[in-house]
Amino acid sequence: MKTKTMVLLHTLMFAAGAVFAQTTATLPSTASNDPGVRGRAAQREANSAYAGALLKAYADRGAKVNAAVEAAVKDADAKGKDPLVAKRNADAKARKDTQAEYDAALKKAADARKAATAAADNKLKAAGK
Repeated sequence: MKTKTMVLLHTLMFAAGAVFAQTTATLPSTASNDPGVRGRAAQREANSAYAGALLKAYADRGAKVNAAVEAAVKDADAKGKDPLVAKRNADAKARKDTQAEYDAALKKAADARKAATAAADNKLKAAGK
């Protein structure tokens, strides 16, 4: 009798859990009519786009630096020089050469984020949230 009761109890718990999971599904924030929810969603999108732009700029710079370092190491090996010194020097030079481009990409991403966040903040203020 105890086993049947436990099986029945577990079956009911699983069924209730499945029903509960179906009824508590949330709608995407863009489907909301609340301007506060939409404003916060716009802020999250701006932050996400900013993070993506930072990662892209970092990856682009890293690719350029790595290409320069690999070429310098290959050249040093061919000339019989110390590849570690060539790697260190090439890394420093490539980072210095790409710094202005990298800073410009970061500034562009920050400006875009600032504009998008300001627009979202204005929506939130207009909504009174």
